[in-house]
Amino acid sequence: MSKCASPAASRRIAIRPSARRGAWRSGLRRIVVPVLSVLAAIAVGAGGAYAAPPGNLCPAGSFCSWPEENFAGQAHEVGLQATSLEQCVRLQQGMEARSFANSTGHPVTVYQDPDCDTEAEFSTYPTGSQNPRATYVARAIKIWSH
Repeated sequence: MSKCASPAASRRIAIRPSARRGAWRSGLRRIVVPVLSVLAAIAVGAGGAYAAPPGNLCPAGSFCSWPEENFAGQAHEVGLQATSLEQCVRLQQGMEARSFANSTGHPVTVYQDPDCDTEAEFSTYPTGSQNPRATYVARAIKIWSH
C-alpha cells in the first residue's frame, strides 16, 4: 500500500478482516450447531428405542423358542443332535412360541401349524437369526440340511 492512500481507504482495509472473521464464525455456527443438535438427539434417543437381546440366547446347535415376545418366559430348546434333519418337529407340548433364535448352523423353517402344513403361516430363518416378535404363533419347525 502506498503512503498516499486516503484515510477512508485505510479504514476499509482495517474493517475487512474483522468482517470476514465475523462472517466465517457465523457460517461455522450455522453448520456446527445443527450438527451437534442432531448428534445429541441421536445419542439421547438411542438408549431406549430398542434393547438388543443379550448375547448367547441359544446354545450352538440348538433352536430356542420362548412363549412371550422379546425372549421372555421359560425357554424351550430343540437340539440338533436329537432332531432329524428335514423332518417336522413339534415344539414342546402346548408350546406357542412368540419369539425364537436359530443357532443350529442350518436354516430353520418355523411353522404356525403343529404338523408343518404350508396352508398356515411359515417362514425360513437363516442360522444366527433371532426374532423377538414373531408375526404368528410358532408351533413346529423343520431344520434343513443346506
